[in-house]
Amino acid sequence: MDADIKKEIVYVLTKALSLIKREDFVSLKELSNHVIDNAAIYQDKDSIQVAVIIYSLAKILEREKSSGKQISASLNIEIEKAVSRLIDNDEEKYRKEITHVFRQIHENDEKLYMYIQNIIEKANIAKGTKVYEHGISAGRVSEILGISQWDLMSFIGKTRIADEEGLTPDISKRLSFAKKLFKVT
Repeated sequence: MDADIKKEIVYVLTKALSLIKREDFVSLKELSNHVIDNAAIYQDKDSIQVAVIIYSLAKILEREKSSGKQISASLNIEIEKAVSRLIDNDEEKYRKEITHVFRQIHENDEKLYMYIQNIIEKANIAKGTKVYEHGISAGRVSEILGISQWDLMSFIGKTRIADEEGLTPDISKRLSFAKKLFKVT
């Protein structure tokens, strides 16, 4: 695992634990959005898993707070173990702990699959926005990534990319970027 990704995951999981203990589901939801952006940037399995975990925890905590329940202490312990394993550079045990966290989230919330789909969709839209930034048309980006052009344009509108003035990179830079993005040689 890349050192930057590892550092970010440790930070995010530690912050999430703090927010869970304070029952601050609003901040946890904001953290979830930050993590989704990271998953789109890094596009690795570990970042995506953490994004799903944080998003799921935010949803569970929000629902459970209104119903008077609390997230089980064992879930917090599993997350603490995962952070500890990652700090100790034991990635294999870290991934086992993350599997345990997913299992417990699934026991708390049957909608885990839906959360995973939502994270992947948001990550694809964010990735599409990055491609659009490099001069490829929104129609082409939505076609390539299999996302709705409507969703892509909505996201682009929020980022204010369309308001920026500047020169479009030349065709060779755009082609080079697209090849790297889609891992084509």
